[in-house]
Amino acid sequence: MLVIVIAVVCLILFFVCRVYNNTSIDASEEEAFKLNVYQYYLQVENYKKDMAQNNSEFNSDDLNAYGAKIKAIIPDIIETDLSKFKIEHGKLIYIGISDKEKQWTEELRI
Repeated sequence: MLVIVIAVVCLILFFVCRVYNNTSIDASEEEAFKLNVYQYYLQVENYKKDMAQNNSEFNSDDLNAYGAKIKAIIPDIIETDLSKFKIEHGKLIYIGISDKEKQWTEELRI
């Protein structure tokens, strides 16, 4: 009887530890992603500001970029994020397939 109780307690602890671990991993993944996206947003805004100062005819509505072209505007973008974002009319837009990342991007309200 005691062996069964110990086994059940061990199983419960195992599952509790896994849930806790997964939660902390998801939270750190979310924070890292949000930080990256915010940095990308700031770099797009700085690019638009620099272009407006250097070119009186610059219109951010005409600013569109996708794929490798984004590197010119966001030099710090991670290679894996190149296919997840585009710049359309001067706005950074998430176009990836992950529902989690899409939600996290929307939460930033950029």
